[in-house]
Amino acid sequence: MTGSIIVATCRAFAEDFPGQRDHIADSLSRRGIGVDVHHCVDGRFPDGELRVDLPEPGRGRPVLIAQSLTGPGQDPDAALMALLATARAYQDHGAGPVCGFVPHLAYARHDRLIPSQRRPLFVRLLADLANAAGLGHLIAIASGAEERLRALFHSPKLSLISALPLHRHLLERLGTPATCLVAPDKGAYSHVRQLGEALGLPTVALAKDRLGPDQVRAIVPRTATVPAGGHAVVVDDLVTSAGTLEATVAALRSRAPALRISAVATHLRPTATGLRRLDQLFQSGALAGLHVTDSAGHRTGARGLTVVGALPVVADHVAAAFMTESSRLRTAHASNL
Repeated sequence: MTGSIIVATCRAFAEDFPGQRDHIADSLSRRGIGVDVHHCVDGRFPDGELRVDLPEPGRGRPVLIAQSLTGPGQDPDAALMALLATARAYQDHGAGPVCGFVPHLAYARHDRLIPSQRRPLFVRLLADLANAAGLGHLIAIASGAEERLRALFHSPKLSLISALPLHRHLLERLGTPATCLVAPDKGAYSHVRQLGEALGLPTVALAKDRLGPDQVRAIVPRTATVPAGGHAVVVDDLVTSAGTLEATVAALRSRAPALRISAVATHLRPTATGLRRLDQLFQSGALAGLHVTDSAGHRTGARGLTVVGALPVVADHVAAAFMTESSRLRTAHASNL
């Protein structure tokens, strides 16, 4: 029987989330909604150009396209183009509202113009391209600067799934329970404080100065109370160069040399510098462990690194956001007829 909703996956998503691609479709099905699943609708022609083939027309049904833009084996630009072309294909072949789910939003760090730099506001360009392709709604897992990103994505609308359930899940998997949580900068403090209140844990907030693209200085304010012992867990949204993590660990150790320090992070996109820094932190014993999700694509765990599946934790949140927004888009479309 033909379902009332289509869940489509792009090839990069299937590669980056092996064995996890059906969690969202299953969540929708548990709501009593008919679902048709279209796996790996994109590919390449022999000359390398992108190819998209849909197994059936849209017939007015809402579509959710799942794509990975930031996996370790993916070219973000090519993966983005595959998402846009897939959205346009469903629009051109009779689909209803088309929404996209990208676990980690590529180019999110380009959320503002910096006067000293002559660079595009890349995330606004991404939003414009998504709108032109027919994406009415985009869903991602939060990764800082949430209000700015939502404002830049006024069309299409951007829903950012809170990282709180992911961070709680990561903290539960730590071998040693946390005795306090650490926000590496002021921007993370609100989120980390909310997490601490939910778990009944005190929170320490650091100040951070960015000295360069991958150079950071972290400072423990004089008014902050750092416990001399116990297990402090740094809570961050993204680890790339690991500069923030390295500076945070150094600042905490300068105050409390005996403190056990671990970290949890939503997204992991390590550069060569980041991998080197992480290895040094683990090898020296300065960092007891780093627990991350695979939201930026599946990565094999290395020394001190534990990778946890994101989709089982956020699938229900994604399904709820998709149902709410696709219903709104359908209503808006009907009122314009």
